[in-house]
Amino acid sequence: MFDLFRSDIGRMRRYGSRDSTLRLLLTQQGLWACACYRAGNWLNRHRLPPGLRHVVMAFYHLWWKNVEITTGISISPDCKIGPGLYIGHFGGIILHSDVVIGRDCNLSQGVTLGLARREGVWGVPTLGDRVYIAPGAKVVGPIHLASGTVVGANAVLTCSTNPDEVVAGVPARVVSTKGSGDYIS
Repeated sequence: MFDLFRSDIGRMRRYGSRDSTLRLLLTQQGLWACACYRAGNWLNRHRLPPGLRHVVMAFYHLWWKNVEITTGISISPDCKIGPGLYIGHFGGIILHSDVVIGRDCNLSQGVTLGLARREGVWGVPTLGDRVYIAPGAKVVGPIHLASGTVVGANAVLTCSTNPDEVVAGVPARVVSTKGSGDYIS
């Protein structure tokens, strides 16, 4: 849990933050949400004795709801998120509990990764490594965003992508194959 959270802090540092770790923890709402997610995910994977588990989970859910209300970022502890998640801005981020996210991904404000039906199948997105999702984008349904994908601002994406594709628009269409190299540091 701590190694994964350190990798999230490391992503902040790679984007040029020279603030101390304490200052980052006090001022970056994205890190608050990541810390809460990492703790909850750890608790889900490590079963505590029943009495202790109920007490700890009650306090955890209060913390989770407080972080969700305070930051506007809702990340279920049931998500599977790789190391180095970067949330650089406050608010409006919603992740369905079954979402899977790879390593070193960026989520901007106003992003939704949600449940939808596609070709008769209900599901949620999975993201490869180094995926960048720009502000306001909605990615829904049982689709896979391949490594290096960029989803443009305010795009609505309902189909899978190939590696290093840049998609934009409503509905989202491929506009480039330059990938996320310029967006992910």
